[in-house]
Amino acid sequence: MSMQTLITILWAAVLLAGPVSAGTWLEEQIASDGEIDRYYRAYVPDDSSPGMPVVLLLHGGGGDYISLTANGPEVEWIELADQQRFLLIVPNGYSIATGQADGEDQSWNDCRGDVTAGLSEQDDIFFFNELLDWAIATYQIDTQRVYVTGASNGGMMSFRAAFEMGDRVAAIAAFIANLPARDECATPVDITPTAIINGDAEELYMPWDGGCIFNADCSRGLVISAEASRDWWLAHNRIDDPDPVVTEFLDIIPGDNSTVVRTLYEGGLQGSTVAFYRVRNGGHNNPSIQHPYNALLLLVAGLGIQNRDIESARQAWNFLSDHTLDGPPPASANPGGSAYLRVGKEAGGNLALDWTSDCGAGNRYGVYRGDLALGYSSAAPIPGLCDLSSTNASISPSSGAAEFYLVVPNTGVNEGDYGSASAGKRTPAGSACYPQNQLDSCASGL
Repeated sequence: MSMQTLITILWAAVLLAGPVSAGTWLEEQIASDGEIDRYYRAYVPDDSSPGMPVVLLLHGGGGDYISLTANGPEVEWIELADQQRFLLIVPNGYSIATGQADGEDQSWNDCRGDVTAGLSEQDDIFFFNELLDWAIATYQIDTQRVYVTGASNGGMMSFRAAFEMGDRVAAIAAFIANLPARDECATPVDITPTAIINGDAEELYMPWDGGCIFNADCSRGLVISAEASRDWWLAHNRIDDPDPVVTEFLDIIPGDNSTVVRTLYEGGLQGSTVAFYRVRNGGHNNPSIQHPYNALLLLVAGLGIQNRDIESARQAWNFLSDHTLDGPPPASANPGGSAYLRVGKEAGGNLALDWTSDCGAGNRYGVYRGDLALGYSSAAPIPGLCDLSSTNASISPSSGAAEFYLVVPNTGVNEGDYGSASAGKRTPAGSACYPQNQLDSCASGL
């Protein structure tokens, strides 16, 4: 029996009674991921009507689509679906251990490129797109209000849904999930409002400070820290908020030895926001007022403390429902917002970078290579890469490792304005070309 399966059994053994719902469960529905049959359940509220939103609710690694909503904090999603009248879809992952898509101990293929054990390799994005197509055909859902949420492996899969379904997903909420350090997925193009809810005492299953997931040998992959994940989404959504809104939630149950603070960053492209919840002393579980876990068994399973001051599902819904796919128009033009990069391979093996010309006020450019953990530095001293008049560059693979590349404008005085209000300046164009650990709104990854 795997540790994840044991955790699922422990949770199921100690939770409150299951929910009483007014709507209808469509049990064990079958879709496809392009290769095999995949399974899902859907909850339809009684007074559903065309134009309702849809929420994809994803279980964690070792979980499944039946037990997820039987007990625990995710029960609240059923009541929310009744109250807010949205379609709730609960898909099932795939089990490497059994080779089955309709059982327990399931996982998602969540972009970790360095996993050597226990992670599905199925095309879950194809599966999710099939589910949305079914929801559109069957219930005429509002395609501007499609949301994805999940915890742990399901939270990381929510990130992947934003990466690869950004043209269909309006917002995501990821619980106890960090971004992978070695990401095998394509860098996203679309802006996606993102909520991240993590416990800062978590060290094992999703370490707050980053590192190996569960095993010291990193066989389940390496993740960056929770705060670095937040910063990545801030940069991607082009958010430069000097005065974010900080909310200290009331410590309504002092005995849980945990509190929650939320920082809301606003003003991104397309009205995007990032909400970052720090669950102080929180472990590998979702906060809940109404649906507590047994504290002793959480401790035995290494899952830490559960916060009892917020209802996690309702916090997620409040964030998600504030966003539609198109979003409001941005308050002002953000320099370089359309400067997306494309990459290809040249005959000699070099990387060929091409980008659009709308990259701030300058008509000359600098190229930087980046690392999610370390920030980014100039691709110089390769000749010309700090002062290019063209919108393309040839990068030798021997120039140094890079997880992504950036292009920034060079005005001839400063190496580009950055941030939505152009509040900061890079180093003078004549000096060394190393803006280490800076964020730039004219940046797109590869």
